[in-house]
Amino acid sequence: MAWDTDIITYRRDLHKIPELGFQERQTQAYLVQALKNMGLTPVEVAETGVMADILGSQPGKMIAVRADIDGLPLREETGLDFSSEHPGVMHACGHDGHMAIVLGLAERLTADRNFPGTVRVFFQPSEEKPPGGAPAMIAGGCLEGVDEVLGLHLWSNDPVGTVGIRSGPLMANADEFTIRVKGKGGHGSEPAHTKDAVLIASQIVVNLQTIVSRRLNAFDIAVVSCGMIQSGVTFNIIAETAEIKGTVRTLSHTVQNTVMHEIEHIAKTTAALYDADAELSYVFGYPAVINHESSVKRLEEAWKGMVDIIHPDPAMGGEDFAYYLQEKPGAFFFVGCRPEDDNQVYPHHSPHFMVNEKALPLGVELLYRGVMSFLNP
Repeated sequence: MAWDTDIITYRRDLHKIPELGFQERQTQAYLVQALKNMGLTPVEVAETGVMADILGSQPGKMIAVRADIDGLPLREETGLDFSSEHPGVMHACGHDGHMAIVLGLAERLTADRNFPGTVRVFFQPSEEKPPGGAPAMIAGGCLEGVDEVLGLHLWSNDPVGTVGIRSGPLMANADEFTIRVKGKGGHGSEPAHTKDAVLIASQIVVNLQTIVSRRLNAFDIAVVSCGMIQSGVTFNIIAETAEIKGTVRTLSHTVQNTVMHEIEHIAKTTAALYDADAELSYVFGYPAVINHESSVKRLEEAWKGMVDIIHPDPAMGGEDFAYYLQEKPGAFFFVGCRPEDDNQVYPHHSPHFMVNEKALPLGVELLYRGVMSFLNP
């Protein structure tokens, strides 16, 4: 089939032109032209997004399939012949593959429209950076008339031939926090006359680690990570202020709110021990990806005997596909793309990130069977 060959070309062409969120103009133009070449009428939406409807041979339901399109601010170090042509930007999370898979699906569906209903393919900007492109796509109408929505993510941890899916939480709430400590600065030789913001911030970071180990139920899942401490101006001045930045990952609103309040309590009470102050700024990021049980069951039945279906523990990463699942029934799943050479296996967001291209036609087949199982129940 033509789509089987074209999908590799799509992926490599798109890999060369990565762009950051809401800057994906060249990517958008490529997608629009590819869809027009299939005889479709693409619509530009959400600044740099694209969507197109594929009409079946008779009336029926509508299912939507999403691909994310943005790259990451990384200098590529893969050495591939089709490496990024945009300095400092790279497709290091598989979004080039996601676009190629959905283009391949569109090509396959347009070649044979012998199905009831409509398949909407849409290509979303800015998945990597909150607030994400999903809310803008929804506001632009990508879910209007849609009965179900599907999405996938290439997954470098798992080998080709495996698909990870589960009902309920698949990915986490992904929040950000900032703690600002206000002490009293002074000369490094006279600490007794100061309220050392570096010391206080350090104690707060240590105490935050007790949230998961001592303040949550043993069966609750959460991650609290401090990624940055910024303070001070030089070696012999005790800092007056300090700032801690970190992330919180949870799977439920109850645990999310508990962790948020515990962070504030620990920050303020720890600072108070040193007669200082601390303030918390908490930003709710992407909500958890919650798959709908009926969609998952149907997909598993459609894929039976085709792939090795695994039910992974929830990933604690964030993904703005969650917003679509808050609006419509559907499911999100992981497609194994681990390179066969262990020396080429790197995590997502690495400048060395590699995709096993054998996963791409498999991704098309998974989506095709999923779409057909919905439109032809």
